[in-house]
Amino acid sequence: MAAKTFSNPNTKPIPRLRGRRSLAYAVVAILLIALIACVWITISILRPSQPRTHRLLLATDVVPLRVHLAEQIRAEGGRHHLDIELSSKQYGALDSLNLVDSPNDFKLALVPGGITAREYPNVRMVTTLTSEPLHVFVRSELGGKEISALRGKRVNLGPATTASHHLAREVLAFAGLTPSAATGYTIETTPPDELYRELGRMELLAGPERARALEKLPDGVVFLAPLHSMLGRRLATIAGYQLLSLPFAEAFCVDRLNPPNGEGVRVNRTVLTRGDIPPYTYGSEPAVPARGCTTIQVPLLLVAQADTDPEAVVRLLETIYDSPMTSAIRPPPLRDQVHPFPLHPGTEQYLHRNDPVVTPQLAETFGKVAGGIGAFASGLLALYTFLRLRKLNRFEAYYREIGSIELIARGLEMDPDAPTAPDALRTHLEARLSDLKCRVLADFAEGGLKGEGLVAGIIALINDTRESLARTLPQGIEGTPTSEINK
Repeated sequence: MAAKTFSNPNTKPIPRLRGRRSLAYAVVAILLIALIACVWITISILRPSQPRTHRLLLATDVVPLRVHLAEQIRAEGGRHHLDIELSSKQYGALDSLNLVDSPNDFKLALVPGGITAREYPNVRMVTTLTSEPLHVFVRSELGGKEISALRGKRVNLGPATTASHHLAREVLAFAGLTPSAATGYTIETTPPDELYRELGRMELLAGPERARALEKLPDGVVFLAPLHSMLGRRLATIAGYQLLSLPFAEAFCVDRLNPPNGEGVRVNRTVLTRGDIPPYTYGSEPAVPARGCTTIQVPLLLVAQADTDPEAVVRLLETIYDSPMTSAIRPPPLRDQVHPFPLHPGTEQYLHRNDPVVTPQLAETFGKVAGGIGAFASGLLALYTFLRLRKLNRFEAYYREIGSIELIARGLEMDPDAPTAPDALRTHLEARLSDLKCRVLADFAEGGLKGEGLVAGIIALINDTRESLARTLPQGIEGTPTSEINK
């Protein structure tokens, strides 16, 4: 009986899945968008942008030299993109603190530190600009005496809204002087700026008119002001006043548990220090003072409202510490200052501007994070390797099954379930190949097998094996064993 020949069926190539092509297009689109975004961000970072100008309203003080200092800050701030506007009205230090603490346009103020009437929850410290010594000027006939010489005299302390008014009262009380027309002294409250202008008018007078004007001046003038005080210079040169020394200054500053006064104003002596006014500061003929004058120093603070933009505060600090103003006012280093108020976030930012990017604490945190990421990456790699091996094992299992069918057809391997007759064996093995082909296609469609080329190779091998069955198991006599036919 002639053996039947089987032609090799045409195997169609496996079509590409549209979903995979769409996924590829989506990945390419995402990569392009990411690339464009990276280029745009890089250009934005490298291209210098126009700095924003911050507008700030600063409360003007009644002390002439503080006003002059505020003018200098305003002028220099313009070079650092700050539009600082000075208030048209002049305020005492306590009024300035109230303004900055309240919700309004006042963002900045210059105030002596340590003299407060209450808590100020919205006031933040920017920096200490300089120190202000307490000036105790007296008429020439009282010069060289103790401060007790002011007993029964008229003493100008400035308005009750100024910090120096309350500090002066405590200093006089420490020396045993209390406000009393009979046994103490009489308080006058002419503002420093007004007294300064009055002295300027007196400079133009002469003869009896000038003498009468000088007679109206108080016996003593006590005020806080930076060196060299404009008011102090006019008192010395126009009215002939002399400076009194405060030999008890250090003892006064040591008493740090002092309670508030009768008006509820407390002088926090922890921020006060002993200081000296150098000889010849306010005159040379005669010398005013003739020798170093011991006194009490108070820090002059620049304070800001809590909601002031931190960037504006950073630029304000650059104006003070990184400009010609630095050599003019010589502000103390930020890290060495005492803070009567909480620091503004902008000051904190300026303080840490030169800190290293990677600190030991940050490095330790990075190490822990990197360890966690490394462990996670190792887990992902192990999972990927496992899935890769599973996929390879699937292909290997299909190849092994095809090889087993080939060996059974050649009689080199026994299959207890396979028939021995050639025709029946061939039909059995072809059925196994068909079942195998269906399983491969189903596995590929479900995503279990990846790689169209590898799947196509398996299908081609199945077709080649089917073709070889026709040569290995030709049609023979029913019931003749395969081994006999091969013989």
